[in-house]
Formats: sequence, structure tokens, C-alpha cells
Amino acid sequence: MHDTTTTPPPAAPARGRILLAGVAMAVPAIAIALTRLVWGDAIPVDVASHWSGTGAPDDSLPAAGVFLVTLIIASVAAIAAIILLALPKPDMRTKRMIVLFIGIAAGSAASVWIIPTWLTVQAGSVDGAVLGWWIVPLAACSLWGVIPAVILPAQPLLAGAAARPAPMDLGETEFGAWSRSVTAIMFLWLTLALVAIGAVAYTPILLGGESGVAMFGLSILAAATLLCASFIRLRVSVDWRGLRVVSLFGIPMKRIPLDQVDVVEATDIRPMDWGGWGYRIMPGRSAVVLRSGPGLVVTSTSGKQFAITIDDPEEPAALLQALAARAGSRV
Repeated sequence: MHDTTTTPPPAAPARGRILLAGVAMAVPAIAIALTRLVWGDAIPVDVASHWSGTGAPDDSLPAAGVFLVTLIIASVAAIAAIILLALPKPDMRTKRMIVLFIGIAAGSAASVWIIPTWLTVQAGSVDGAVLGWWIVPLAACSLWGVIPAVILPAQPLLAGAAARPAPMDLGETEFGAWSRSVTAIMFLWLTLALVAIGAVAYTPILLGGESGVAMFGLSILAAATLLCASFIRLRVSVDWRGLRVVSLFGIPMKRIPLDQVDVVEATDIRPMDWGGWGYRIMPGRSAVVLRSGPGLVVTSTSGKQFAITIDDPEEPAALLQALAARAGSRV
């Protein structure tokens, strides 16, 4: 028998975090305006606008036009996000996804203005604006939307009602153990797709002797491929050590000791409620989401939550509750 206690609805979103997310959305537009003011007359008529590699640029655009277009994009994105956050609907999960994409547009606009213009100002001409390692912040700025999306309060942590299974009945000298391997076919296909993309895109470049240009992109693709491959098969276990999740390569991904377990729940997990698929880390919670469906949610004594999608989560939930209760009684 299982106790089907329903998890209470989450508390109202913190106004401070919503306000901070709105400020974060305005940062790209403010940065564009401030850099234009600071650089002033040092900005040449034309600025670099395109690179085929990390060397000198191969195209330029009028500085005034680049400034105006990027400022409009970033400003519209900021205003739209602030209005969205002030409205009572849609729910916070939907707002987070919208803010993520709007923030990506704002961050990209800021990078298109700030970095090429700075390189042109420093070099004194378009031809001297060598990109070099500035390709890293140029690419990173496009991820700006992640910041306000992460700042926003989470809602909801659980999808619908969550069952809290009664602790498993263990004898005084019994120590139960549960273990299961979880396979995610989606990540297998994604890994194979990344390998195929890398082979098609970079083999001609490497054979042509242009390894310097290809190494940066190839290294990022290789890291992404290994990351996806690590999710193909996971080992989830519950025993005297607590809850443990180990990746395909034997790398510990999560461990919650018994003395840190507060509440264990079995519920249906929706990827978008936890930030998407894969290993997700957000303020106050993290998750390993391989699909939609049944999963285990553990709330620690510090109030943080961890979720993982597994079949028949009631059994490990009941065992973990029993082991945690026993560990607590011995403290």
C-alpha cells in the first residue's frame, strides 16, 4: 500500500527574482548604448562584420547602421520580456522558455555590435580587426538568454499530484538494495548524428590542410558528442549509500546520502518543467531527464530537489524512504 499524499502547490514566485530577470534582459541594450557613448568619435565609419576564420575580417558594414539595428533588436527584446514578466499569464514555465529565446536574440545583437566595433576601434581599421580568441565571447554572448531564464523562479517543481510511497517494511538487520540501468535511445541517435555531422563538415577541411580553422569547432563538437554519449546508459541505485546515479563512463553524476534525504516522491516528469532533456541544473533543483513519464523526485534536507526519469519509481522511493528514516533514527 502506498500513501498518496498530494504535494501542495508551489509558493508564489519571488518578485525579486522576476525583477532581477527583467534587469538581466535589459543588460544587452544598455551595453550597446553605453559602448556607443564611451567610444564616441573613436568609432570609424565602417566596422568589421564577418570573419571566415579567426584572422582578419572579410567584410564590413557602416557602424551607424550596425549600432541602430542592434540597439533596436536588444531594446525590443528587453521591453517585450519586461511586459511578459509583468503579466499574470502565461505560467512561469512558458515565460522562462520565451525569455530564453528573446534573451538569445538580445545577447546576439549585443555581441554583433560590441565585439566587432571594439576590435575595429583597437586596430584603427577594418583590416586590422583580427578576431583571434574573441571568437569565444562572440559565441558566448548568444547564450545570454540562459541567464534571465535561470534567474526566474521555478514553477511547478512537480507535474500534478505526487505520491509519497510509504517506507518499505525492513527488519532491524535488513538493508535493502535496488539498482536499474536506464537507456535513452534518443541520446544514442543524437550521438550518432553528431559524429556524422563532424565527419561530413570537418573531414574535407582537415584533408585540405586547414586544421587550424577547424580545431575550435571540432573540439566543441567532440565535447558535445561525449556529453550526449554519457547519457545513453545510466545506472541508478538505492542502497546504504543513498541515491546514486552513474553515467555510462562510470562518472558519478549525482549522489544524495541517506542523512540528506527529506522527502521521496514518485510522479510523472515533464521535461519542460525541469529545463528540458539531459542533465539539467537550475536554482534549487537539478534533474536527469531522459524522457517524459514516471520518475523519482528527492527533496533534500536543505530544500533542494533532484529528479530522474525511471520506470516504476514507487519501489525505489519506498526503499529510499525506509533507509533514510532508519539513518535518521540513528543520528
